Amino acid sequence: MKQSAARFGTCRGRSRPKNLGSLAALTAMALLFTQPLQSQVYKFGHCLLGCPQGAAPSNHILVRSIYTLSFNTTTKTADWVAYQVTAGSIGIASSLSRELVPDDFVADTLEIADFFAIQERGLVRAQYAPLVSFAATPYWPEVNYSTNAVVHTSSLSQGAWYGLDWAVRNLVNREAAVYVVTGPVFYPEAEPRTLVTNKQHRIPDGFFKVVLTREGRAAAFLFPQDTAVHVHHCDLRSSLTEIEGLTGLELFPDGSSRLELSLYSALGCSA
Repeated sequence: MKQSAARFGTCRGRSRPKNLGSLAALTAMALLFTQPLQSQVYKFGHCLLGCPQGAAPSNHILVRSIYTLSFNTTTKTADWVAYQVTAGSIGIASSLSRELVPDDFVADTLEIADFFAIQERGLVRAQYAPLVSFAATPYWPEVNYSTNAVVHTSSLSQGAWYGLDWAVRNLVNREAAVYVVTGPVFYPEAEPRTLVTNKQHRIPDGFFKVVLTREGRAAAFLFPQDTAVHVHHCDLRSSLTEIEGLTGLELFPDGSSRLELSLYSALGCSA
């Protein structure tokens, strides 16, 4: 199924994305659901064991060529993003644009002006689905959509988060494909952090990332937003139970019992 080349279900037509070439504009077409997901398990190529359930029914579900995500218009960040990395998708991204692109399927997102001067606060605009992991595909512009954007502290982005992304790409050299499910964590007791904008939103207090293979080997990580740059991703190991408890999501509705948290060593972590 060419998910990015057609509208399905309750997709709402909007004008074509700007600042993209004709091929990229074609791939930017998304599958958008506005109905609750709890009634059945949605299965797309990016979600190995079914797409996560438990996000707000009002979320926008976007299925693109290189990822599927559930965008929360209240927090202005995806509740989860699922993607698949292969040896053929990884490339050199040094010359590729990282400019934020408005998402024509979701009008209520953060915009480039909302991220103004965040570096002065030790923050950076990052991506859930990373550019390098898809730089060798013609669909790499999809990572720049505003629905895939998120705010990290610079220490997290340059430290443990980068380290795990690098380890995933290294693992792909030994696996046919590696699947990732990632998203934000919000702590009820934490003081909400925001950007300098009047738009309703919230900067995540932390993030989760689960890496898995087709054989059912997995590794789970939990990244506090204020993680120091020297902290290794292996020091942030977690469990599916902990992540699901913090997020309210059922990450793998089609078979989490089939997963074994035995992938850590393949991601550079000692026993």
